Amino acid sequence: MSTISSFKAKSVEATDAILKSGPDTIAAIENVIATNYAHGGDLSAVEAAMKADLEANGLDAANTLLSSTIPATRDLLSLAISNIQTFERFISLHIPKMEDGNNWGVTVQMTVAKFLKETREELTKKLDGIPSYYSSRADAVEKLGLPKTSSSQTKTESKTDSAGGKDGDESKTSTTVTKEEKESNGSKVDIHRSKAVLAVDVQCYANLYSTINLLLTDYVTVLDNVEKNEEKLKAPKGSGGGGFGGGTGMMY
Repeated sequence: MSTISSFKAKSVEATDAILKSGPDTIAAIENVIATNYAHGGDLSAVEAAMKADLEANGLDAANTLLSSTIPATRDLLSLAISNIQTFERFISLHIPKMEDGNNWGVTVQMTVAKFLKETREELTKKLDGIPSYYSSRADAVEKLGLPKTSSSQTKTESKTDSAGGKDGDESKTSTTVTKEEKESNGSKVDIHRSKAVLAVDVQCYANLYSTINLLLTDYVTVLDNVEKNEEKLKAPKGSGGGGFGGGTGMMY
């Protein structure tokens, strides 16, 4: 088996595995929505819950809800992007050589490939945007002017050698450690500054909630398009036959 033939066979196996696990992946997305986004799109309820969390744990403490929601959403985005890339590789390796006539299947391949590329780029932008929350929140917390404690430690070591004395040659080493701790009392927290921290958290939740719903729609659509066009994607000119599940429907 040639190198390319081996890669083609592996792409078929990988695509088949993704399609087979599709219901489980969709269920995982729905579970995160139910568990981490219990308030749905009710941002007022989200704000109230997050305000109580901040009051209980401190304005500079990590947001409890987002601490679990961000990684859960991020991991599903990454999984979906990876799976889409596998579909793209599968299609690319099954594009036939260029020749006149009988190119309808190739058109199907190109149409599905274009959709996959656009979907992957859209989800990648969502994934890339997640880390910006941390810098925005850090800036908002910094502007609160909360009390701060800083410490420093200085270690000084000196060594002296002496020769000849009644006790013979001597070598002495002395170490001095100086510790310094400074505490800033901070200033009274402006109510608008504290609301700014809360607003950053709520906005992050809103963005993530929109993203997870987009992911659900996109991923279901991706699976649907690959499944119902699988025979044309694998054998666009009818040669080779087969497929993953016998679907022959065209993309619409």
